[in-house]
Amino acid sequence: MSGSNCICVVTALLETGRVKMTEPGTIVRVETPAGLILARAKCERGRCVSVSLDNVPCFAEALDRKIETPRWGTILSDIAFGGVYYALVDAERIGLTIEPGNARDLAEAGIALRTLVNAQVKVRHPDLVNLDDVAYVMFRALDADGAVRTCTVLKPGRVDRSPCGTGSSANLACLHARGGVKVGDQRLSRSIIGGEFLAEAIGETTVAPARVLPRITGRGWIYGREELRLDGDDPFPRGFALSDSWGSQVDELE
Repeated sequence: MSGSNCICVVTALLETGRVKMTEPGTIVRVETPAGLILARAKCERGRCVSVSLDNVPCFAEALDRKIETPRWGTILSDIAFGGVYYALVDAERIGLTIEPGNARDLAEAGIALRTLVNAQVKVRHPDLVNLDDVAYVMFRALDADGAVRTCTVLKPGRVDRSPCGTGSSANLACLHARGGVKVGDQRLSRSIIGGEFLAEAIGETTVAPARVLPRITGRGWIYGREELRLDGDDPFPRGFALSDSWGSQVDELE
């Protein structure tokens, strides 16, 4: 579960009453594939106004790793774990800026780069044996106010509208590995549409590789409710996926 999803889940659980809300703060523990996440929700007048996630230990696997590409030549990428593995690439290296008008180009570039990265870089988490590939490419840039502009690309070819909590954790781990972040430091992450998360280094470990403990703070909103129903007479009980919407990776979905 990504950081943004976790923020949304905690918000929904509290504001719908599925988990009892206690003001001014409620602690919710969320089990994720990477480990147990402690969520601290700030609550006011029956609303969840922010959620802070204490993430699992995160680390940089490789900095400035050379990736050979047929389109952009040799580009540099940081490979880091933020809950899953990321390839973090400065958007300028592929000649793009992170803005809504470039969403399609960024999505296509990210999917292509993920394939190239996994063909050239081998990763294996030292503790979680099933985590052995780069799940996402996150493009990044630096805004004028010092915020990190992010764009995480998701399969089969779309961009994350949020700043991405696990991606922001991976980027924080890279900053930490370069000596640009120490315990207590904060960095603002801003998405392609302007959403913001605050990433803070709340601790570090000496276990190799050196790991930082990130806290990601953001907010989610409930915008609808949906009821799903499975009819025994439905000839397509598992749904369907066609390449018109999902692209050439539709076989992976099925």
